[in-house]
Amino acid sequence: MKHLTVLFTCLLLAFPLNAQDVRTLLKENPERLANIHHSYEPPAAIVDTPAPEGYEPFYLSHYGRHGSRYHTSMRSVTRVSILLDTLGMLGCLTEEGKALRDDLDSLARFHEGQAGNLTTRGGLEHQGISQRMYDRFPSLFHQPVRNRVVAVSSSSQRCIQSLANFTLILSGNAPQLQFTVYAGERFMKYLAPGSNIPLNESHYTIFDAVIEQRLDPARIMNAWFTDPWFAAQHIGRYKVRNFIYDIFYAGNICQCLKLDYDVPDIYRYFTEDELYTLWYVDDIANYNYFANTVENLNRYDITGQRVLVDIVEKADAALAGDDVVANLRFGHDSGLMSLWTFLRMEGCEVPGHMAEGPDLGWYCFQQMPMGSNMQLVFYKNKAGDVIVKILRNEVETVIPSLKPWKGPYYKWKDLRAHFGKLLAIDYTL
Repeated sequence: MKHLTVLFTCLLLAFPLNAQDVRTLLKENPERLANIHHSYEPPAAIVDTPAPEGYEPFYLSHYGRHGSRYHTSMRSVTRVSILLDTLGMLGCLTEEGKALRDDLDSLARFHEGQAGNLTTRGGLEHQGISQRMYDRFPSLFHQPVRNRVVAVSSSSQRCIQSLANFTLILSGNAPQLQFTVYAGERFMKYLAPGSNIPLNESHYTIFDAVIEQRLDPARIMNAWFTDPWFAAQHIGRYKVRNFIYDIFYAGNICQCLKLDYDVPDIYRYFTEDELYTLWYVDDIANYNYFANTVENLNRYDITGQRVLVDIVEKADAALAGDDVVANLRFGHDSGLMSLWTFLRMEGCEVPGHMAEGPDLGWYCFQQMPMGSNMQLVFYKNKAGDVIVKILRNEVETVIPSLKPWKGPYYKWKDLRAHFGKLLAIDYTL
């Protein structure tokens, strides 16, 4: 274990982060520090490459992560707030420590009876995505024959709430549409079934090595506790650095709740350098959770495969002549990120080491914020030729290993065949 720690510390020194670039992004919007808990940022401008002459949109396939939410468990807050409450009763908190305790207690109260649910901000995110989708492709939703939307959600309440907000806007814009809505455990097998492959033990070894090397807890402990040594002993099995990280993690959710409550600013208890360090270690953890790293052995590829099979099967049915204009799916980060890594989308082409994530430009606040989404927009001409473009968080993108036909547009027969190669299924037309 000691050798592994030394190895990963050396890896960190060998691959210095392009700190200026990401620090600029974080300073531009400190909410980005929250990574996986970062609320959705819509594109600054919607840019569409004109479709080749004669092609019109007629079908859309979508997968969206739920919007901004509460922490999925109250424990994300209470595991640190209870410790601070106890240390307060023992007279070990400074004035700053007492303020932090009170802020975390408030955050815990906000979560009572709401853990895991969508917030007001999360609902507005999906309303905005739905409105922009309609504004972008209005003719798609006003076809004489295709008038049915099939929307499917995971069993999670936040996903059902996201579906409701999304379809509310779409139905208001195109009231002639007929909606078929499903939700439940049976749909989890392709929306976000997770992985039976546990995280490699090296995940925790690398995380501990990185936070040990990068975070000096001395200033923080002196600022929060009258007797830092006593506080460290009381924290006990909790390593001090992990305890500090968990307070940062608890505070990440505040931006998601800010339209519902007068939320505290947990980030004010850290310096700019400390926030950057805590963001860094959080980023490598998410990189290994969701992306195709060397350490996690592409553990979520099976989830990506199942999502992709559903996309192809539903598209086949739509192209065969049924009345569905859009298939909407509402799931989780584990379902959408696994699809992107399985497709080896831009930034996911080559597995990297966990400790290299930020150095490779893998920033979780860009890759998988709340409300992340993928849209495959299908076009056809009068001859029946079908082309597709891919939108990732509403921005045109391509799969680097597959050259598009024109601009961001793929011939569906080529894209479908490529999907078949990835799935080891014969999807040639």
